[in-house]
Amino acid sequence: MSSITITITKAQERDVSVLTELSRFVHDLHVEAHPEYFKPFEPGAISEEFGSRLRRSNVRVFIAWLGELPLGYALAGLSERAADARCLARRFYAIEEIAVSPLHRQRGVARALVERVLAEARSLGIEDVELTSWSFNHAAHAAFEALGFRSMVVRFRCAGDDRQ
Repeated sequence: MSSITITITKAQERDVSVLTELSRFVHDLHVEAHPEYFKPFEPGAISEEFGSRLRRSNVRVFIAWLGELPLGYALAGLSERAADARCLARRFYAIEEIAVSPLHRQRGVARALVERVLAEARSLGIEDVELTSWSFNHAAHAAFEALGFRSMVVRFRCAGDDRQ
């Protein structure tokens, strides 16, 4: 697919309904894959959560636009971990959520959003940017690797129904 002219803006409280709608399809993917962890999409609750996050000083939300059409968003923020007996102190930027409308994938939207998050991190003197993804989401993993991310940690679970 061809690339498009994308504008990235910092989300404001007035953008909560846009963010809520953009988050619906990725939320539904998670509910379908893991209904034991994820609640069905509830627009009011999701909107409240976005509003709360937008008011936090350490969180940034960016929206990708094609003219007046919202294409996707990235929610990211500063994370700090104190040193302990085994690990050094860490300061990094974490992309907590990223979503691109299925109709506009493979057109540079995720790249534009990630580049904006990277620029924000660099402006704060932070070099490390991380994100997490559920193991079922192979398409997202391929996209993240194409954007320069590399796997760091693999998390396993064992539930009663996993053992035989």
